[in-house]
Amino acid sequence: MFKKNLLNKMALIGALLMVSLLGQAEAPKYPALREWRGQVWLTGKDGKRLLVRGKQVLREKAFLETSLAGQVKVQLDAQRTLTLLEGGELSIPVISWESGEAPVVMLKKGELHWQQSLKTKGAYNVALRSDLFEFIAPAGDYILSINPAKAFASVKMYEGSMQFSALNGEESVLVKAGQQVGFQGVLEGGEIAYDVLLKGKKIPRGQLTAVTAVDMSEIQKAADVEKKRLKKEADRKLHDKAALAKAKSEGYICEAPLAKFNECAWVCLNNPKKEKKSCLVGVAGVSCVRRRCNANGEWAEETVLDAEKAGTLCRAQPVVAPCDY
Repeated sequence: MFKKNLLNKMALIGALLMVSLLGQAEAPKYPALREWRGQVWLTGKDGKRLLVRGKQVLREKAFLETSLAGQVKVQLDAQRTLTLLEGGELSIPVISWESGEAPVVMLKKGELHWQQSLKTKGAYNVALRSDLFEFIAPAGDYILSINPAKAFASVKMYEGSMQFSALNGEESVLVKAGQQVGFQGVLEGGEIAYDVLLKGKKIPRGQLTAVTAVDMSEIQKAADVEKKRLKKEADRKLHDKAALAKAKSEGYICEAPLAKFNECAWVCLNNPKKEKKSCLVGVAGVSCVRRRCNANGEWAEETVLDAEKAGTLCRAQPVVAPCDY
């Protein structure tokens, strides 16, 4: 009996240890939003469409949109990145919870910049899809585009090569570095027209364009613009760092917003962006909270205020002042 109880205890300890080890397994680091500029919206697994405010790992699925001046870079893994350029829409319909693998990327409209060294190979294949093309992403540096309103898709190859064709099309063309090619589809009733074959297989009507040379000066222009942007961003961070150091030398220990020990901040949460001045407490989801700057330089003791106090103390932007208690 003693031996049996000992074995049962050992089995229980083993099971608990296994659960503990599983719980400590690292969550996937990819795919992740690494860089962005302008306005970028992310719709995640919860269905909420939010402006991108910081770096983050994508989980389960994602839908990205960029404004006419926006871009966003997604690090798929250690070897591969994709950048959704201005005025684009892109869907990652499935992201593995365990591994972070994203085997399908769907370009709805706009341009997608794929970058992967020719010397590297991804851990898994990624299918690049749109309403006009579908293929396994090859290594290289290239820009894919689709304009559904004009039923036109294309690729500009800067490094590497690929076989480009229409979705399910039998005719394809080899596109090498420094070349570009497109597919001009057909619109019927404002929609892309397809020939539907057996088992529902669709082939867009239209034809491949001629292979032509890419204007390589476009790359240099883009590089110059990016260089200026990075310089401006570095200057801004340096200015922010200097301003923060100055503030701390003056006794400010809390950040976002800046405050001194025992000062309070009244912060309006979830206020509509269009409202510039007041905190619209009473509107669904909008609230006003008071926080105190503690000795550790942390915002603590968060208290939600009622509508009367919020109307007096809260504004669209955080208000820092001596605590009212």
